[in-house]
Amino acid sequence: MATEEQPGKEHLMDPIPQALNPDYRQANKLHGKVALVTGGDSGIGRSVCYLFALEGATVAFTYVPGQEEKDAHDTLKKIQELKSADAKDPIALPADLGFDENCKKVVDEVVNNFGRIDILVNNAAEQHMTSTIEEIDENRLERVFRTNIFSHFFMTRHARIFYMHNTFKVDLKYVHGLLLLDHYYRI
Repeated sequence: MATEEQPGKEHLMDPIPQALNPDYRQANKLHGKVALVTGGDSGIGRSVCYLFALEGATVAFTYVPGQEEKDAHDTLKKIQELKSADAKDPIALPADLGFDENCKKVVDEVVNNFGRIDILVNNAAEQHMTSTIEEIDENRLERVFRTNIFSHFFMTRHARIFYMHNTFKVDLKYVHGLLLLDHYYRI
């Protein structure tokens, strides 16, 4: 049976997932960098935001509007606590990244706030629980592809002009649990 409710709302989980290792020792490896993390309100994205903040980066992240405000608020508050004194205040951007124009707005907002993007982490993804393949209709399939595939392309296309000339570039892609590093593909 298909469910309309998406998993991943951390504030509803029991126990609450641990997004940060208390024994982690930062090394300021991202001091002065600006990072944009899609889907940064929970899960891997939340952990990446926390670690980037600890490493000295200024952090911006996206979340799904109307569904993830509580997790986004909690994540933003924690990043504010973790950030280095010289990092700028983090921002949380509500956006449906399945559409090109929304991805452009997010990139523009980050650049308007921080002047550039040094790091892009395409982490946004969604899934819906089903028992059988027959429960997946065309609308659901398109929605998942828009979030899990199209958004990664759109975000990279818009953000790359801001980080392609920087001396420091990290571009991680999570696709169905696989981590693809920059040296395996070129845009």
